[in-house]
Amino acid sequence: MDTDTILASLRGCHMLALVSLFGTLVSLALVAPAGLHEAGDMAAAARQRLVRLAQWSEALALAIGAGWMVMQSATIASTTTFGGTLAALATVAHGTQFGHVVALRFVLLLAAFPLLGGRRWRLAAALVLTGAALAIQGAVGHAGATTGTVGAVLLISEALHLLAAGAWLGGLLPLFIMASALPSRAAATACEHFTPVGLCSVLLIACTAVVQAWQLIGSLGALFGTEYGRIALLKLAVFLALLVLAMINRFVLIERLHDAAQPVTVRLLRISLAFETLLGTLVILVAALLASGTPATHETPIWPFTRQPSLELLWDSFGRILLLQAAAPSLITGALLVAGRFWRPVFWPALAAFVVTLVLAGPNLVSLLTVDAYPTSFATSPTEFADSSIMHGAKLFAANCTSCHGADARGDGPAAKSLPEPPADLTAPHFWGHAEGDLFWYISHGIDAPSGAPAMPAFGGVLSSGDIWALIDFLKANNAGYAMRTTGRWTQPIQMPQFDATCADGSAINLDDLRNRVVHIIAASDSFLPPPPAPVGVEVATIVLARDRKVKPVGTVCVTVEQTTWDAFALLLGEAPDALAGTQALADQNGWLRARWRPGEPGDWNNPPALAAPIRAIASHPLPVSAEGGHAHHH
Repeated sequence: MDTDTILASLRGCHMLALVSLFGTLVSLALVAPAGLHEAGDMAAAARQRLVRLAQWSEALALAIGAGWMVMQSATIASTTTFGGTLAALATVAHGTQFGHVVALRFVLLLAAFPLLGGRRWRLAAALVLTGAALAIQGAVGHAGATTGTVGAVLLISEALHLLAAGAWLGGLLPLFIMASALPSRAAATACEHFTPVGLCSVLLIACTAVVQAWQLIGSLGALFGTEYGRIALLKLAVFLALLVLAMINRFVLIERLHDAAQPVTVRLLRISLAFETLLGTLVILVAALLASGTPATHETPIWPFTRQPSLELLWDSFGRILLLQAAAPSLITGALLVAGRFWRPVFWPALAAFVVTLVLAGPNLVSLLTVDAYPTSFATSPTEFADSSIMHGAKLFAANCTSCHGADARGDGPAAKSLPEPPADLTAPHFWGHAEGDLFWYISHGIDAPSGAPAMPAFGGVLSSGDIWALIDFLKANNAGYAMRTTGRWTQPIQMPQFDATCADGSAINLDDLRNRVVHIIAASDSFLPPPPAPVGVEVATIVLARDRKVKPVGTVCVTVEQTTWDAFALLLGEAPDALAGTQALADQNGWLRARWRPGEPGDWNNPPALAAPIRAIASHPLPVSAEGGHAHHH
């Protein structure tokens, strides 16, 4: 067993003990009293069993937590000796967030231990202390490693998630104990009082799980195409099985206990609760495995299916008609099925008709609501659309692609007429209908014509993955620049490239530092003088592109003198590099290029009042972060 597996196992067992402790105390405070009140002489013994469970859970939490701390310290220090581990333990305890959190947890648990058998304020105090010990677990996971607002949201959602899981899953073993130790009717009463606790916990678990999945998984591709996502699916499957068992317990077995205390029903309830407890244990262990793994947002997804969902058909009027025609029989029989709930003679025929229409229409509906997919369909570029990547892609395109696609990528290269299928016009709007991952697959694996003959060769054996991503960056920039050159506007949202600039105070900034500010780009001419700031009441960052290294940043104006930055912006703005001087551009707070101005065009941007109007318009309507057409999955 490797070190990572041991650490994940220790984390999982430690969490199991904490969840059991907190759930047992919740049961003692909210669930058990009603059942114990009906149990008569058996109440004291049953309550003592719950107290012992809490004490053993805390003892295990302390022991396993100590083992986890020692093992983690030895792993951090890469030592296997006792002396090295002891020294590392002191360092980790005093100098790391992990050590601080675990040490605080030990303090909380030790403070709670003498209160475990108490009632009223002692029980409430024990609940608060153990709840705090459980809730801070997020600080030693992904949430604790995430900074800013996202990190705060993750910490809060994970704390609530853990407390809800502790109240529900940690309460299953106490419920099993009460079902075994109490008379059947008293056990049924305790189970009924567990229902509101379980229901509130399940709702809170579901809501906080959505928040965490959004931040740590982020997409459908990552859910199915990464190890982290597949483990999350396993956790979801076990969670749903738990819900089914919980509903059977509450609405079938417990109701039967109230009607008649049958020994068979009591045994079935105990067996069901035992299975539910085992599934709850599995959920916690899977959650510990997730916490020990790399979040899906940091992995490149590999899509495992040949199709992927697509709602593109809904945006087309003819497509909506096709979809309605395919779904109409199932919708009609589904309506009859609903009516059958009130008119019983219709119910069974309607159910049979609904199943038949669904089976017959299913394949057609799937084909209409999905498109072809490849293993890389949900992969995204790691280049950040950098200026250097764009210009590297330009060189690769010139060396490998112009013979077919032409110098401008319009599909009119000298070899185009000899191909079985005309090369694609990569300056056309339909280019943005392909996801980055699909473009990666086409370039690396080639494209076949309908006849089966190769329409485009595979470049995966010639170009590295980094080269292919650079090519895609160039194609995006070239398409955007061609649209600007021919129509005077960008037909699809396009991001500013990632670049570096130097400011007057000597600091270096890049695109990430410009977020939340409107960016004013100026391509400097030989006689460049920075214009005065436009009085717009909006925070504006002014970046000067220069070819002459004598141009220096002044005041609040920052300067970049890199040739790749100049050439990348020339491509995006639809200009030849030698004609770019004097051209200006504006980008919104999320980094989307929004407007371009050239000398001689209406509205002189060198005049601050004239520049203020487009800046205000852009600042008041920024495009969303995910606006880029190339990230959509279309037909």
